[in-house]
Amino acid sequence: MDERTGRCSRRGFLRGTLLTGSLAVTGGCSALGLGDTLARIRDEQVVRIGIADERPYSYLEGDRVEGAIAAVHREVFRRIGDIEIDAVVTPFGELVEALNGGTVDVVAAGMFVTADRCELVAFSAPVYCAPTGLLVAAGNPLGLDDLGSVARTGASLAVLAGAVEREYALAAGVPADRIILVGTPEDGLAAVADGDVDALALTAISLRSLLAPPGGPAPTGVELLAPFAPVIGGEPRLGCGAAAFRRPDETLRAEFDDVLAALRDEGALLELMAPFGFTRDEMPDPGVTTEQLCRVEHGAGTELDPLPR
Repeated sequence: MDERTGRCSRRGFLRGTLLTGSLAVTGGCSALGLGDTLARIRDEQVVRIGIADERPYSYLEGDRVEGAIAAVHREVFRRIGDIEIDAVVTPFGELVEALNGGTVDVVAAGMFVTADRCELVAFSAPVYCAPTGLLVAAGNPLGLDDLGSVARTGASLAVLAGAVEREYALAAGVPADRIILVGTPEDGLAAVADGDVDALALTAISLRSLLAPPGGPAPTGVELLAPFAPVIGGEPRLGCGAAAFRRPDETLRAEFDDVLAALRDEGALLELMAPFGFTRDEMPDPGVTTEQLCRVEHGAGTELDPLPR
């Protein structure tokens, strides 16, 4: 623990992870709770949210954080105790490390609940569910329609570094050497438009937002294909996003979930997210739980209804 900042150092975080093989350990920084986070943010009246600056989830517009997930967090923490959100922009692939290292208190990005991530963080109840989309060159010259078609045609595929689409693509049979990691959705869009890759895989709602930039012309030379549910092990897999907390911060996560459930019951959750392109189709089915999603492996797991529902 850095006594000057009250935060775990990156070196200490990594050392603790390597020694224990797990993040659910006790004592000092390795517990990753960093004290009573809920009590601290109530006292400071500020919660630090990690964002990837990605539309339509959470992104900076001037000096204000906007987006569907940011709007949900702003309202949840307002109800918890008039707590303001302070956005910390972090590359998507580094958000979990920023959370467990103490740089942020919660991840408020378009992050899916997966079995691998559930070993590292504690997720809230699902906030949204979303099918996958493919962005391709105009006219779809390779006739792609899903990740299986990417594998069959030998197409190259761009995915966001740290995002679940890489695992989806590998499970669909796309060779690792044909998967290109990009730092931002905009980088992926440029790669497709310039002919450097054949397709970009992201959630369909992310790609819709990418093609409708505010205050600017729509990109040309590309098109968005119909959304689909990735098929893994012969079964379509449901992709749902949630807030991520440090595993010891159970009190904070439970408080967040209580308010989130109230928003959902009131119909306010959709109202908060609708201005950013989310519809009733993206609202999680009540029967889909975080516990179910945490059991879904890349190649096997609990069977859930396919998207779109």
